[in-house]
Amino acid sequence: MEGELSSFNARLRLPGTRLPLGVEVDILHERMTLTAGERAVADWPLERLDVTVLADGFHIKVDGEEMVLSVTDTTRFAAELGVDPQPTRRTPDGTANRVVLPPQSIAANEPDPTQLEELRNRISEIARDLTSDTVAPETVFADWLRLLKEINRLHGEGLLPNPLYYQLNTHLLDLIPGPAFSPV
Repeated sequence: MEGELSSFNARLRLPGTRLPLGVEVDILHERMTLTAGERAVADWPLERLDVTVLADGFHIKVDGEEMVLSVTDTTRFAAELGVDPQPTRRTPDGTANRVVLPPQSIAANEPDPTQLEELRNRISEIARDLTSDTVAPETVFADWLRLLKEINRLHGEGLLPNPLYYQLNTHLLDLIPGPAFSPV
């Protein structure tokens, strides 16, 4: 409904980079605003955004720059932007074509419940180890990185559907605090 604020938790990254920035995306009065903590990151009119939905998120081009937003509620976010939430794929000439998955391939992408429980347990173990005085930080970071790579590999192989991938990936990324900025 026009005039109502729509907020989304998201991960912002530039294409070609791996480390995303946690942001809140607000859409109100035909404008999209990104904030990280208390700091405004960007503010644009929706009409200036060129949005393409790809498997790794919403690719948004504005002012000659491109960024990728990974949002957990992709359908609602796409509706707010007025775009189709179905991912497209890029062809060799750089244009985007719609990827249509047959219904059986969607069902085949359901993760193994045992494997999913193992991934969640490993995330919990890493969260516990991060607060432990008995586990070396470099060991915890190595475990964290291995699990991050495994989650990304499973998603790349089509074994984790996008919503579950984003949920696990975001939970894992949120374990590591962002850099603290202090006034000079």
